[in-house]
Amino acid sequence: MSSPSNESAPPPLGAALQARVAALVGRPLFWAALFSIVSLVLVGRTMTRELPKPPKLDLPLPAFELTNQDGQGFGSADLRGKVWIADFIFTSCPTVCPKLTKRMAELQQRGRNLGEAFHLVSFTVDPESDTPEKLAAFAREYHPNPRRWSFLTGPLGEVETTVVKGFKIAMGKEEVAPGLFSVFHGERFVLVDQKGSIRGYYENSDEGLDDLMRDVGIIVNLPPGS
Repeated sequence: MSSPSNESAPPPLGAALQARVAALVGRPLFWAALFSIVSLVLVGRTMTRELPKPPKLDLPLPAFELTNQDGQGFGSADLRGKVWIADFIFTSCPTVCPKLTKRMAELQQRGRNLGEAFHLVSFTVDPESDTPEKLAAFAREYHPNPRRWSFLTGPLGEVETTVVKGFKIAMGKEEVAPGLFSVFHGERFVLVDQKGSIRGYYENSDEGLDDLMRDVGIIVNLPPGS
């Protein structure tokens, strides 16, 4: 009767594989190679991913100079180099204008990380009534940052030239009864780039504001002069 062998049996295949993997993982060269592979994959994905395209509209806005809520001159020269959003309101408006201004307050909050590269401008469409003092009183409810949000008024002819001929936004004032006037105006937000060109018109809706802020981000990050 033969005696049992003193030689130990070979380790199971699974244990041997685990030992090899453990030895491989313990080598610095393994981690360097793995890092290189992951980096190449990420770079490849970035290169093949289509970058967002800027808005196609590029309509030069004529220069303007009006008066802000502090009674100081303010115009296109002060906005040069900034991405900015315009809207059109009047202080005695009971319905649409408060909603538009609340939206502008939301845009001020959403664009806060852009600092002074981003600006908001609210143009009155009733400049005969809306003095700088009235605009300042109207604005207080919405807590504007005076360095990043301006409310503008001025002579009727200059405001009309800027709003109607420049922005292509309707505005007007009609007497519907003796001493009673109806003011009308466009309700879209307008995006203007650093060189003073209109880049888009946006609806007063959640989707419209999302589209607007997406395009703000694209334009802010465009190379200078593009």
